[in-house]
Amino acid sequence: MLVSDYDTFVRQTDQYAERSPEDRQTIAIFGLVGEIGSLISAVKKQTLGELRFDQSTAEIREEIGDIMWYCFSLAQVHNARPINIFTLDIANLKHDMSSTDEAARKIQATLDRSKREQFLAAVERFPSTDSMIFRDYQELAFLTARTEGATLMRVCLALLGQLAAELMRHYLPTSEREINRTVKDRSINQILGEIAWHTSAMASLMQLELDAIAEENQRKVAFRSNRSVRTPLHDDSFPPDEQFPRTFEVSFVTVAPGRSRMYWCGRQLGNELTDNSHDADGYRFHDVMHLAHVAKLGWSPVLRKLMERKRRSRPTIDEVEDGARATIVEELIVKAIHAEGERIARAHQPNATDADLWLFEHRQDVTFRFLRTLRNYVDGLEVAANRYWEWEAAILEGCAIYQDLKGQGQGTVTVDLGTGALTYRPEIDLDLELVGITVGLGLAAAPTGARDADKVTALQRASLAAVGLEDQPALRAEIEVDLSLAGRERPRLRARGNAAAALWAKRGIVLRADTVDSPSAWACSVIAVGDIQ
Repeated sequence: MLVSDYDTFVRQTDQYAERSPEDRQTIAIFGLVGEIGSLISAVKKQTLGELRFDQSTAEIREEIGDIMWYCFSLAQVHNARPINIFTLDIANLKHDMSSTDEAARKIQATLDRSKREQFLAAVERFPSTDSMIFRDYQELAFLTARTEGATLMRVCLALLGQLAAELMRHYLPTSEREINRTVKDRSINQILGEIAWHTSAMASLMQLELDAIAEENQRKVAFRSNRSVRTPLHDDSFPPDEQFPRTFEVSFVTVAPGRSRMYWCGRQLGNELTDNSHDADGYRFHDVMHLAHVAKLGWSPVLRKLMERKRRSRPTIDEVEDGARATIVEELIVKAIHAEGERIARAHQPNATDADLWLFEHRQDVTFRFLRTLRNYVDGLEVAANRYWEWEAAILEGCAIYQDLKGQGQGTVTVDLGTGALTYRPEIDLDLELVGITVGLGLAAAPTGARDADKVTALQRASLAAVGLEDQPALRAEIEVDLSLAGRERPRLRARGNAAAALWAKRGIVLRADTVDSPSAWACSVIAVGDIQ
């Protein structure tokens, strides 16, 4: 892989490119130091697993790739002009191999003479940045290794830890640098060159090719950052009645304290839900994450079953992709998202109530590690083809609407598979005329030419009558009224507090208003509508 192509890729996938140079350098340094720590941890796991030093794991390969990405990113942020850290490091190594100063002589004394001569001969043919591939650097740099085998591996790990400490010294105030002299002060470019050398040497010891690692890293990062490419819908080739509707709405309705239902096309979707928890944490609204999966991933075996859109025309797909095992996996993923989001939110907001606890409020809360864990859960299923950025979008947007539902206790979620959009509005528009029943009725009127305030009062009086509270006018404020009729035929009503409790006691779930504006009066009727089941 061309080093110049990878450098361009890193520049294009820097999600913090709009931040200040100071912020970007801090992010790059912290990211690089963190990845070095993760690499050391991965090698520790390898040791615990009794693997030899020259064996690698997928985690080690991934961490080496992440270190390379941050090395290139930090070089770009730190330098005013393009810098090739491989070229800089080879130039420093050439000095060490050919200079006569005391430090160079000590280095030369510890290196096999034939390797030194081989290096000095090859360095003259070292390619320019435009034609350089990672192997050019990896093979040439490894000629300067002064130890070998397990000893070299320990040297690399120890010095990578020390180099991480050198990077962090750039954040020490001058007074602290003068007091703490256990680690020396060197330029960021020099430190980057040595990080590249020791990471490359580890790859060589494990018989890994840096080109392959860079390509794998590019694929991984692109799966999260290249948002111009969407995964094709998994049911595109199936009959229309086995596809998810390309646009649809689902309403979430609270029907009793701590109890809610979903409605689609005027009918209940799934079972009535509670939080199933000792604490009222709003988990009864977790089905919005299944809607997020449909919108962003084109996938949800749970909703496919509830909506009766299973792909029965292909028995294997019906059994594997839409069957019980897949639905269990999806429910596990939703619970994992909730648990991880709550853990992070508690760290950010230790005193927040359950209602105020916002899961995955910030994009940086969704780590690669967590996305990779979710991806491992679905290995072997069609959704494994979806990109990391689509998973990230499902988590962030699903959790944002989950927060809205917890706060409002109701709302309508719109899914558009054509655009991948997931939107929320607090109102609910349930068409229960075919399957609903009237459980209460209220009437009221206002004079001809009534002002909006008079109409609101009339609708509140009629609503209280519909729920059996006509003798408690003081509760009018518990009936919310929205008269904005843009695109709608009826005002929107919502009961809260005691009015909501009275509605639920009559087994009602929504209030529906009709109005008539005649020459003699403005009249309204409100019915409390329940579900026949």
